[in-house]
Amino acid sequence: MARRVIKYLVIGLGTIFTLIVGLVAFSYFFPPTYEADARLPGSNSSIAVQLQPMHPYLAEYRRAVVLRKPGASDLRKDMFPDTGGYSRTQLYRLSNGRFVIQGFFDAFVIDPQAHSISAADAKLVETAKYLGAFDDSRDGHWRFIPESEDQMQRLGITK
Repeated sequence: MARRVIKYLVIGLGTIFTLIVGLVAFSYFFPPTYEADARLPGSNSSIAVQLQPMHPYLAEYRRAVVLRKPGASDLRKDMFPDTGGYSRTQLYRLSNGRFVIQGFFDAFVIDPQAHSISAADAKLVETAKYLGAFDDSRDGHWRFIPESEDQMQRLGITK
């Protein structure tokens, strides 16, 4: 009887250990991608900011901005990675119909008509209209938070 209990205990613990190792390996090799998107006013394009984990257990993320337009292929640019507390990305509209997306350490000009993304000077946002931010909401979800729900924050750009 004692042998049977030990046998099933070992089998049960082995199964649990195998499941845990399998789940950890799956999340390591297939990390989730978090994405939030926003429509660009005055165009039929949208912009998304994606976060993909860089590390199995630290909160560090690769960030990318993706421009989407019906009938055109998605345009993707890598942004400065979030190495802890730097994921907030703000969206602005320029007077010429283009947009600026600004992180803590980088900024990009989005041109929905030309379907292009290019590096920008952070000073462009000084004359732009704030539209909202890609950030964690109060309930912990990555999403676009419009200007009506969130105030603009000064981000520490080094450029």
